[in-house]
This record gives sequence, structure tokens and C-alpha cells, in this order.
Amino acid sequence: MTIKTIIAWDLGATKCAAALLDYHTETKALTCKRHINVKIRSCESLDALVSTLETALELTLSAADAICIGAAGQYKNGVVELEEGYPYRMDFARLAKEQHWPPFAILHDYSPIVCGTFTPYIDDPQHVHRLNQAAINPEGRRVALGIGTGIGLKDGILLEDGNFWLGTNEMGHIGVITPPLTEDVFVKRHQALMHFFRSEALLAENEALTFEKLLANQGMARMHAFFDRGAKHKTAEEIGDLVRDGKANETLAAFAWYTGLLVGTVQLSFMPDGGIWLSGGVVLNHPEVFSHPDFFRGIHASPAYLNLREQFPLGILCGKAHAFMGCGYYASKRLLPCGD
Repeated sequence: MTIKTIIAWDLGATKCAAALLDYHTETKALTCKRHINVKIRSCESLDALVSTLETALELTLSAADAICIGAAGQYKNGVVELEEGYPYRMDFARLAKEQHWPPFAILHDYSPIVCGTFTPYIDDPQHVHRLNQAAINPEGRRVALGIGTGIGLKDGILLEDGNFWLGTNEMGHIGVITPPLTEDVFVKRHQALMHFFRSEALLAENEALTFEKLLANQGMARMHAFFDRGAKHKTAEEIGDLVRDGKANETLAAFAWYTGLLVGTVQLSFMPDGGIWLSGGVVLNHPEVFSHPDFFRGIHASPAYLNLREQFPLGILCGKAHAFMGCGYYASKRLLPCGD
């Protein structure tokens, strides 16, 4: 049996994770041999970061058969650029040329997540917490939706031959509007919350109120300030602890409702009969959001095609190797010779 070596990266805004994968060409199985997590600021350059990863993985990148990197930010002219900025230049094309890397790809950070749903990893209940028991349409559209420092999304379709198609869509910057149909109490809270964000200068005068501002990064802290006006100076971590400990139930209910509103919007936008698969730091740190009844009330606030949408799978990707498996799958189909 032939084994190919793939190095998978998950390059975030502040942290980098990498794994050494074995790809068995006959069985198509992917095995994670070892992995590492590194804070980006703990290294002084991209060269130093790569050296740290190579030491931990016990393999130089040039010795691998393929490299796949899922990266936050945009890959332009050989450099990964992040809006908030990295502490040093992420000039991958320069380094790849100097070190004679094998075939490599740098992808939108949620491309590996959706590719991971094409692998058996998605079927293991240890790795996926299902929010419903709807069956996955193997050839249906799948959406990876992440809530963390931002909101990330990637849609994809698995083809019959094992290859795949990936979309180029964006959701985080969609503005939050009044939901089409919901109970009066939720409408009034929504209107009051929107007014509060403006009147208390939590958002600048001309700053758009998007799902990303509402749910990602400092979103929960902004929302908590509406219910506890003395909490403006608490950190997002402190407020997260209050929510987890059951000491901020109004914040939890509102956050769950808006998360459901986002999920319902994504359902209507993509009609993903292959499922919506949730990930990201906020999702993984706050599982209580998805067991709250207001999460589903938020989904139902957009009632169009609701009976059909309830047949779409919905789950949380809680396994730690999902992005690695997705990178491996991408590399096996797009980077290795003849998709071996």
C-alpha cells in the first residue's frame, strides 16, 4: 500500500495549528500522526514559525508530498493578509520557492472545514454533535458556518467521483434586519437592542450592524451590556463565564435567538440539504446556546420553506481534527498526482 504524506495547516488570526497526515492511496483513508498548536506571536517570523512546526511534526515541509493551508485573511500576490494584521509578513510564496516545497494550496479558512464533511470524520458522534437527526444528502450542498473572532462560511458539494465544488460566498457582513415573522416580545427586544447599540455608541455612527458585529468576537459582550448597563467594562471572557454559569440568562436567550436567526438566514440562502455544520470558538465555548429554545425560535423567525428546511441536517463540529481532515481531503484530490 502506498502512503503519501500531507502537512495540514490551520492558520488563524492569533494561533496556528498543523498536523502530519498519512494518506493511504488504496483505501483513501487519512490518519493524523501528530499535531501541534503554536501562538503566532511566539515566533518572530514566518520562517521561524515553519521551523517550529517542522520540529514538532518531525518532518520538513519540503519532504512532504503536499501541503494544504487553511488561512484566515486573503491570499494575494503570494502573501496572506489579515485585516487586523499579522505580527510579521506571511509571504508563503517566497518561502515555498526558497525551501522547494511540494505542491501546496492556501485556502479560505473554512474550505477545509467543509471538505472535512466529505470524509468519514463527519459520521463519528465523538466529532459531531447533531442538533437534529436529518439525513445528509450525499450530493447536496453543505455549509460550514463558523462563529469566532469573525463569522466564516464556505459552501461545497461533493461530486459522485469524490471530487468537489466549493463556493465563493460570504455571510458575516450581511446586515441584521427585522425578522419576517416572530412574536411581539422578540420584535420589541430586537428594536430596543438595535437602538441601544447606536445610542450608547457601542457602534460608530456610520458603522454597519452586521451578524458579525452582533455575534462574533465582542458580540456577546455588546449584547450583555444591553441587559446589564454596568457591565460595559467587563471583558468578553468574564461575560462568557457569566453566560456559561447561568448568571446572564437574558443575554443567553438573546444570543441564542440571533444565532438561530443567522442559521435560518443561511438555510434560506443556500437550502443546504447536505447540512449546516457549525464551528468556531464562540460555538465550541457556548454549547448552551444551541440547547436553548430561543435558538430554534430564531430559526423559525424566517418561516419560508420551514417544513423543507427542518429536513436539512444541523450539527456542531466539536472534534479537534476536522480542519486537518479537510486539508487532507483537499490535498488528496487537488494536489497529489491524479488525485492519488
